[in-house]
Amino acid sequence: MPTRRTAALPLAIAAAVVVFPASSLGAAAIDPRPGALLSGSIHFPRAQGMTLEIDAHDTSRAKASVGFDGRCKGGGVGEFWAKFVPARESVRIRDGRFSAKLTGTTRDVGGVHGRNGTFHWRLKGRFLDRDTATATVAGKAEIRMGGHVVSRCKIARAGTVRLTLGG
Repeated sequence: MPTRRTAALPLAIAAAVVVFPASSLGAAAIDPRPGALLSGSIHFPRAQGMTLEIDAHDTSRAKASVGFDGRCKGGGVGEFWAKFVPARESVRIRDGRFSAKLTGTTRDVGGVHGRNGTFHWRLKGRFLDRDTATATVAGKAEIRMGGHVVSRCKIARAGTVRLTLGG
């Protein structure tokens, strides 16, 4: 009896390879347009702007400016939103897909001198064609005043964004 099961397993694997060849499992890798500036609005409760600028010489790297919309706990701020906050790190693009942990800061939150926001985002997405990408954005932020954290904020649900050339 064990011999039949052992013989049936390679046949089942071979059938799966014939039915689902590797080329049909994933589309061809998309190389983004060098130097392209893709932009769009992240679908948060309040839409926030985002850009992805592809490096002109190395299309495996991009710079991001990301938005944020979250609820806060702690003193001072109940909700916090921002758009086009430059991220410090580069976004790495591989086979038309990207995933990055990004950080950024903004100064004088809400027009209050000395109140700064520090952001931590998780960005994950893929290119649909050379000029279009789709992504999800999740993350958290801290608002500091005088070196002390006064509010901790979090995006309740990851927002989606469609980034287009000149969009």
